[in-house]
Parts: sequence; C-alpha cells; structure tokens
Amino acid sequence: MEKIENLLEQMKRVDENIAELLNRRAQISKEIGALKKQNDDVLYDSSRIKSSLDTILKTGKGILSQEALQSIFLEILSQCQDLEQSIKVGYLGPEGTFTHQASLLEFGSAAELLPFPCVDDLFTSVEKKQVDCSVVAIENSTGGVVHDVLDRFMDSDVKITSEIVIYIHHCLISNATLEKVERIYSHPQPFRQCRRWLRENLPKARYIEVASTVEGMRLAGETPGSAAIGSEIAARLGKMNIIASNIQDTTENFTRFVVLGRLIPQPTGADKTSLILSLKHKPGALFEALKCFAEKSINLTKIESRPTRQRPWEYVFFI
Repeated sequence: MEKIENLLEQMKRVDENIAELLNRRAQISKEIGALKKQNDDVLYDSSRIKSSLDTILKTGKGILSQEALQSIFLEILSQCQDLEQSIKVGYLGPEGTFTHQASLLEFGSAAELLPFPCVDDLFTSVEKKQVDCSVVAIENSTGGVVHDVLDRFMDSDVKITSEIVIYIHHCLISNATLEKVERIYSHPQPFRQCRRWLRENLPKARYIEVASTVEGMRLAGETPGSAAIGSEIAARLGKMNIIASNIQDTTENFTRFVVLGRLIPQPTGADKTSLILSLKHKPGALFEALKCFAEKSINLTKIESRPTRQRPWEYVFFI
C-alpha cells in the first residue's frame, strides 16, 4: 500500500509539472500571436503544425502509442493555436460527415469549424476570406477522384496547404429493418465504395444521391422504408440505428482530404506539389511536359484528365 501511495505522489508531481509546462507553452503562443498581429504576418501555417507533430512522434517513443501521442499533442497544438489567433475552418456539413471528422483530426477542437452545404461554397468561403481554410475530400482509394473538387480548382486561386488521409468504414443506417429497405440516400462516393455489398444485399433498392452522408441520413429518418450510408458518429448524432456495419467493398478504404488556403505553406522536406496543366493539342505534348519529371527523378503519384469546359474534347491535366 505504501508503494502505491509513493507512486501516486510521484504522479501528482508529474501532473503539476505538465500543467506548468502547458501554461508556459500557452504563454509563448500568446506572445507569438501578438507579434504576428503587429507585423501583419501569417497566423496559421499548417507546415509548422505538421513539423511539430512529426518531431514529437519521432522523439516521444515510450509506452504511449504513436496514435495516442498524436491525439494528445494535436489538442495541445490546437488550444495554443487558438491563443495565437482563433481560426475558422469550413467543411462539408452538416455535423458528423467524414469531412467533419477529417477537420477535427487536422485542427483539433479549439478551431471554429463551420459547415457548408456544397463543395463550391467551401472554395468560395476561402476566396472571400469568410474562413481561413476549408477541408474537402479529393480522392477515395476505391471510388477514385471527386470530380467536383478537381473542376473547381480550374477557376480558383486557392492553394492546397495540407493533406489528411483517414480510414473510412461505412454503415447502413435506418429506422427500418434490412429487409424493409426500399431506397437508400447517400453522397455519390459511398455508393461507389459499397457497390458490391449493396448489389448482393439490397439488389432491388433505389439509390438516391444527395449532397452529404448526413443529409442522406436526415432524409432516411423522415421517409419510411429508407436507409442511408454513413458513419457510426453520424448515426449516434442522428439517434438512428445501424442495421449493417463495415459495408464498404474493401477493407483498404481510405479517403484523401486536402486543406484549402490562400497562402502556400513553408516547405517541410516531405511535401507534395499539385499542378494543373493546359497543353497544346498535338502529338507528344503530354510526353514533353512529363519528361522533365522523369529526368529529375521526381515521382508522379497521380495523373488525371478533366474536360476544360471551354471547347469540346479539350482537356486539362491534374498532376
């Protein structure tokens, strides 16, 4: 018993030290924020946050898992960022979407997260300085790219400032039983990601595409004989039943989100660069454009073509 009391006393002293150090860090953040305001400097730099997290994860090896350390320090960084200056972040709403989850993972709970109804509004909100940044899904490992997002980059000056990759597992959510489901509401991407499961288990159901998974869940809750595809969090928030779990066609189901901002962040040494190319319509034009990357041993992870929407059969390339 005496040994436990000693350990508890040690723990108490450690807790006091942690609290003192956290307050010291918070004070430094507040002073940085004041100096940045005086100099009209950039107040949020995703590369600095990423670099801090990377350093912590590399040096903080011990009993705690890397995921636990990241979760703890993300919240510390989020609260301290709020002392420098609170940031506004747009996401595809309503609350409970996968984009909402990605935003929390990137910015923590201290950021002011604002839901927007569509992708176009997320770009516009950054362009008009209504928010500091927005989070959009750009690609899924099984469903492919989100074309609305790629197309919007063609007429926008926003920059990609960060990337978030999260594991996606879908649930079928309904107040009906599985055998009574006649229609399913969802964003187009989950339909693509769950195509095989739906064909095998609900071959006669009607698919109805909506702006977000949470909107689909709302409609399913209002319409008898309906279901929606969404997350466990969304089902919990909407107080609806999960009638089937993990309905995605593959266990390797990841979605890549990007953070949209107005300024290019500082290099970290582990960066990706995205380009949009418009080329002359002649033989070898794409080969000539890509040749320089091969010559410099630069790896390309993605090439996607999209119509220019200006002339028929002319394309731009996303690299």
